[in-house]
Amino acid sequence: MRRSWVAILALLVLVGCEKPKPTGGAREINFASQYSRALIDGDELLRQEEIKLFGAYTLDGRTARIFNAEHLYYNADLPGWDYDNTQYWIAKAQYRFCAVSPYYAPCTFSDEDGRVVFGSYEATTGGPDLLYATATRDLAVKEDFSTILLNFHHACSAVQFNLINASNATLTNVRNIRLVGLHNRGNFSFDTDGNASWATDGTVVESLSQSFGGICTLPNGGLPVNLTVKHSLYDGGALLVLPQTIYKTPVTLHLEYIKAGEAEYAVRNIELGYLTGNVPTEWKAGEKYEYNLTITDNTITTEVVVVDWVDNFVDL
Repeated sequence: MRRSWVAILALLVLVGCEKPKPTGGAREINFASQYSRALIDGDELLRQEEIKLFGAYTLDGRTARIFNAEHLYYNADLPGWDYDNTQYWIAKAQYRFCAVSPYYAPCTFSDEDGRVVFGSYEATTGGPDLLYATATRDLAVKEDFSTILLNFHHACSAVQFNLINASNATLTNVRNIRLVGLHNRGNFSFDTDGNASWATDGTVVESLSQSFGGICTLPNGGLPVNLTVKHSLYDGGALLVLPQTIYKTPVTLHLEYIKAGEAEYAVRNIELGYLTGNVPTEWKAGEKYEYNLTITDNTITTEVVVVDWVDNFVDL
């Protein structure tokens, strides 16, 4: 008798763990991450950071929310993306979905204008890339209950600084590398059609004399040029920044370096918004800017190129 009760309890536990299934042949709404420029080499890190999902449907002139900051996580048993608040397709309804990664990114969905809104997002903090995706499905036009593909985009820009030693002396050390004057905090929003916008609301610092306390300070370290010590910034790393205008703005790269045989560090302040030649006038979302700084015997020359985004988080 005891064995019978154990078997019944085990069966109840298994049944309780299964997702509820409606009658009438309704189909569950499922999601998948579509490989795009943001996920060119796979979505392993997307699985690690997970996804926050918003969604609503409209039927007969009435709109209802079905996903409100729903947690999308990767379920290896499926395998695929999964969630707990199971929803099913409704015939003839129009659907709109918005997704954000990482899952813990602070954002809400506004029903009034159909937008995902970030009250304040701060870049240059070393966190993961901010990704967003949208999708729509109109069942009144075509009956399609297939998996929704989430095509993610980068919300931020990326910058990288490469120092190249072209002088006759060995570059022995570089220190106090920092960006000054850039906006690193702003409000981000995007709608269900994928239209995205940034509104910056803060500047890191206005004085070069402040080495810390809000400045985007890159840790001291060596260079992969005549040195055995490397720093991630130069060794394939990139810095996430907010998209912003840099033409004729006081965004400055500050650095100090010393070469073999010299007694004092050379101090350089490179105003990125005042560089001449074929240089970008703004940092755009989803683009990476590589600044190649060549140190000669007397000065530094700068070349800026837009390159494929390959950093420690995702690939573009």
